[in-house]
Order: sequence, then C-alpha cells, then structure tokens
Amino acid sequence: MAYQYKRRRPSIIRNFWVYRRLIGSAVLLGLMLWFIWANGAPVTVALPFRLGMFDSTVGVIILLSALCGSLVTILVMTVFFALRRIRGPQNPSDPQNAKILDEDRPPADYASKTEEGFPNSGW
Repeated sequence: MAYQYKRRRPSIIRNFWVYRRLIGSAVLLGLMLWFIWANGAPVTVALPFRLGMFDSTVGVIILLSALCGSLVTILVMTVFFALRRIRGPQNPSDPQNAKILDEDRPPADYASKTEEGFPNSGW
C-alpha cells in the first residue's frame, strides 16, 4: 500500500509561530544593541557611600538602571505577596457582624422547599 498522506508545504507564518520566542529575543537583543550604540556618550558613574566609580556609556547605564528597577520590583512584590499569604484571608473583625449576616440568609435547604420555579420538572 502506498503512503497516502501528503507532506505539508512549509509556511513562513507557521515557522514564524514555532520560532516566535527565538525571533522575539533576537529583536529585543537588536533593539538593546542599537540603544547602546545610539546612546554612546561617555559617562562616569559614582556609586553612593564612595563604593566606587566606573566609566561607561549612557546607553549601558540606562539599561542597567532599568534592570535594577525590575529586580527591586520583583523583590518588593515577592515580599508583598508573602506577607499577604502569612496574614491569611481577611476575616470579619467583628463576630457579631458575621452573626447578623448569617441570620439574614435563607436556610441551606431553601431551594428544595420552595414552591417557585417549574412544577413537576422531573429533574
């Protein structure tokens, strides 16, 4: 018996979708390299508390500061979510208020005892 399935013709769009992460990373790297090249003015950076000084370009310094800002944001959000998880869900602070809410609700078997709805529905 002969092979009955035809091979699909290669498609640029399908190949782009398969390699989208690789292509996106290459575009991002290209933009970063262009940004560093376009902002090539020399600059001297002095770290606080006389920790040191180094010479670089404006483009590299801007990208490094953005990276530091992203890292600080990740750390702060991690601490925020950890503290939220430790505190637990927000419970009503006043037990008397929770009791009033419970009295205001219908009983748990209300739906089975009500006369409303479709009579003799069979389900």
